[in-house]
Amino acid sequence: MSEPKITLFDISSFCKPQAWSPNTWKARLVLNYKQIPYKTVWVSFPDIEDTLKKFGGNPTGVKPNKGGKAPLYTLPAILDESGDTPVVIADSLAIAEYLDAKYPDRPILPKTGRALEQAFEQFFEIVPNKPIGRLMQGPTLQIQDARSKRYYAQTRWDRYNFKPSEISPEGPVRDGHWNEFEKGLDKLAEVLDTSGPDAEWVAGGSEPTRADFIMTAWLLWIKIVSPDEWEAKVKPLNGGRWDKLLKKTEAWQTVL
Repeated sequence: MSEPKITLFDISSFCKPQAWSPNTWKARLVLNYKQIPYKTVWVSFPDIEDTLKKFGGNPTGVKPNKGGKAPLYTLPAILDESGDTPVVIADSLAIAEYLDAKYPDRPILPKTGRALEQAFEQFFEIVPNKPIGRLMQGPTLQIQDARSKRYYAQTRWDRYNFKPSEISPEGPVRDGHWNEFEKGLDKLAEVLDTSGPDAEWVAGGSEPTRADFIMTAWLLWIKIVSPDEWEAKVKPLNGGRWDKLLKKTEAWQTVL
């Protein structure tokens, strides 16, 4: 069998398999759903910038602690070597757009209603997702090696002025974050219920779209880095709805 022409750059960890990052899961789920052969290169946090520069990748933003001038390199990114000139695409949405254009079978972005798809992502990022970012900082720190731990802790302090281990400590603060998350999931469930009891996916069709994979990716983050809290605090919510979503998308959660 020939070597896959597409490489997915993902963030390394002690997890088995290593995949944990919600943003890189968004790209991995799309690749798996579209049945595109690929391989994974695992990159530690401190090496992301140099790795992307090596292959000609572009920054996806700027570092907020550098006065808005220093470029920020993030994952996911893919390297496509199927053509005469290798192509590097960073950012999960840009990757989905690129893959749908080049590999149109099993599209993941709807041909119509793209604005609604984007609106759903913004809604998800603001409502249930905000407390996830607080809750998972400490557990995420623990799945990194010593070098990545130092980098992760320092960059979170530089960008957001907090230590990952202190943003959601055990006790009333963390309990409050879980309550906020639960309320956000209740609102999300209300939105999804407007499509009717027979709707399987966010867009209402017979196949998932990227919106479904956005939800899946963030839920996987919790399940992978904090499995006990997933079982106790998330799995039972909304009649087991979120666990059912992960089961529905399980076929596309392969880590290659």
